[in-house]
Amino acid sequence: MKDLILKYTLKNASKYNGKANFNAVLGKILNEKPELRQNIKELAKEINDIIKKVNSMKLQDIEKELSKYKFEEKLDEKKDFKELRNVYGKVKTRLAPEPSKYLHIGHALVFIINYEYSKKYHGNCILRLEDTNPEKASNEYIKSILEDLKWLKIKYNKKIICSKRIKIYYDYAEKLINLGKVYVCFCSREKIKELRHEKLRCSCFNNNINENLKYWKEMLAKKYLPGKASLRLVGDMQSDNGVLRDPIIFRISNAKHYLFNKKYIVWPLYDFENSIEDSIEKITHVVRSKEFELRAELQDLIKDYLDLSKQEVIEIGRFNIFGATTQGREIRKLIEEKKVLGWDDPKLVTIKALRRRGFISESFYELAKEAGLSKSETNIDIRVLSSINRKLIDKKTKRYFAVFNPKKIKIKDAPKLKVKAPLHPSLNKGFRNFNTGNEFYIQDKIEKNKNYRLMHLFNFKNNTFISKDLDKNLNTQMLHWLPVSKNLVNVEVLMDNGEIIKGFGEESLKKVKVNELIQFERLMFCRLDKKEKSKLTFWFTHK
Repeated sequence: MKDLILKYTLKNASKYNGKANFNAVLGKILNEKPELRQNIKELAKEINDIIKKVNSMKLQDIEKELSKYKFEEKLDEKKDFKELRNVYGKVKTRLAPEPSKYLHIGHALVFIINYEYSKKYHGNCILRLEDTNPEKASNEYIKSILEDLKWLKIKYNKKIICSKRIKIYYDYAEKLINLGKVYVCFCSREKIKELRHEKLRCSCFNNNINENLKYWKEMLAKKYLPGKASLRLVGDMQSDNGVLRDPIIFRISNAKHYLFNKKYIVWPLYDFENSIEDSIEKITHVVRSKEFELRAELQDLIKDYLDLSKQEVIEIGRFNIFGATTQGREIRKLIEEKKVLGWDDPKLVTIKALRRRGFISESFYELAKEAGLSKSETNIDIRVLSSINRKLIDKKTKRYFAVFNPKKIKIKDAPKLKVKAPLHPSLNKGFRNFNTGNEFYIQDKIEKNKNYRLMHLFNFKNNTFISKDLDKNLNTQMLHWLPVSKNLVNVEVLMDNGEIIKGFGEESLKKVKVNELIQFERLMFCRLDKKEKSKLTFWFTHK
């Protein structure tokens, strides 16, 4: 692994005047050895260590070391989603978010996989908003989910709002009562938990069908307070799978529902709602995280009792996102404590936050293709998504100069020049124009007796002009710069750690439009978030 990292670090450093870029090296490594994604933390440390070593070398030494390696020019293999088994006719999949928070990377990947399989097999994909938890569901979250799906270019064939179908769930519950497969339980939640742990049933199990029907109708008629009555499925109290030990499938809640206020107080739980919906909508394949594996047995039992169709369930590894808060409860607390700006804070990995930073939807598809149907847990580092995104946007983003924490320097004997710098190194996107004198803004530290080159301009040493032409024999360090001028633009960038950095940008930045992605040369990719007369405010995308 170390030799592979060194190989690509040397190549990248050689291409960019002796300074390798972490994301570029990471992308090459993962493209050749995708299995290293499982140890991303260790891999990142090794890359950083080797980059530090290589970047301290002289350019001629880098090229000498690089000559020891051979590179095969390979055409990029087109990655695609793996084949599904047991496909008979059209595939019908579903996206089933609970509107209790904003979606994050993990949601996006699972949704893309389900959506892409419906497309791959010329089928349908439905959106099911599981809003039957009145304490958590809200219009705000539904609106955000719909916005995110639109941005992800996921086109569903049908939208279902589960709370609007609650009477269907009630009908199936009554059918289970008449079959003797459920009973109304009056035990406290603590008592139920204790008895399930001991694999024992309570006396409520002995209710006859007529009694259960009576109690059920009393639940619907709002006779009981929350926690005083629940509807439980007759499962298997001796099962090693605790989920099967007479689980609650309906509960009472007096919380106001965002659509129905307090019209309904008896609400279905996840497993019951899923079992009914997947079957009556004739879903063929369910691709979901392996964390739901134990629940599949319970859902199959409900379908067996009601003689409902079953689905091909494909369990994939859970997507773990390194160093990020993804739990809705935790994010809400951070917002309340004003530790983050909101659900789109740049420190978060919600789709809304990443979209605002400048990530593009295509990068999520590329990551989903790599994840595929792997059953092992996938550890996602935001730097992996950054590497994919960088590769995609690098091909089309315009380049500009910006200098943060600027320092003014004066170059002796510097010629006055009118310079054209390309807006993109390979695409014909036009030029930016500079008029230069002998004073410049830079942000790098200048050392004595060291050769430097101002990009697209000239070489200097000890603050004295040397020559205009690029000369590799000088072993120069490349610097971006700005001419000292009253026409410069005030620039701020909100970084991914919440810090705001300030500086000057070139005059051409005035033409950039809000939401446009650009690259500050040698520094970072950014998205223009706000345009004011006095300044331009960008959000950091990634290096």
